[in-house]
Amino acid sequence: MRRALASLGLAALAACGGGDGAGQDVELEVASPSDVAEPARLAPDSSSASTAKPSGESAPAAAASELAFTLPEGWIAETPAVPLRKLQARVPRVGDDAHDAELTVLWRGAVGMGPLEAQLTRWSQQFTQVDGASSRERLKLTSRTIGGRAVTEAELEGTCVAERTPGATERWNEPEWKLLGAVIESEFGPYYVRLIGPRATVDSASSGFRALLESTAR
Repeated sequence: MRRALASLGLAALAACGGGDGAGQDVELEVASPSDVAEPARLAPDSSSASTAKPSGESAPAAAASELAFTLPEGWIAETPAVPLRKLQARVPRVGDDAHDAELTVLWRGAVGMGPLEAQLTRWSQQFTQVDGASSRERLKLTSRTIGGRAVTEAELEGTCVAERTPGATERWNEPEWKLLGAVIESEFGPYYVRLIGPRATVDSASSGFRALLESTAR
């Protein structure tokens, strides 16, 4: 009986091993993540019953990979014009203003878009001053912390000469416009928040802009 079992075991090893396969390099084809199906779930046996979680206990939530922003009431979310914009919204005009204000939140992941000063320069170049002064010198900056993250806020007034739409050659030429900006240094990379439009509309939305920034603290 033992000899018969030994013979069967050797035969099985020979069939699985392929005999000449030892020492050969075998190239394995690795499936991409999108090709990998979720493995079938096996019913727990008695050995794992003691470690099973009670039915009322939920699984831990997945770790966040981006900041979350909450729009103030009355601000109208829009489809972002370019992929770089993680959020885009329209702020309805007030009083005699001829245009709505626009909110954009840009995010490029951990790589960001260069040093902080580069972004401040880009914002400054979207405005000119009637007296010919440097818009970069007129840019007002403040620093604070929101949710443990460093935030640099910017404020600028003047004649807006920014692009009307991303990559367009047509630009605004609107006096008495205003920009509120913020760069949030997060663990996911920097976020660039900009509110731009007629001065009265932007001024009326300034508290909402601060609330938008503070909504990332949760």
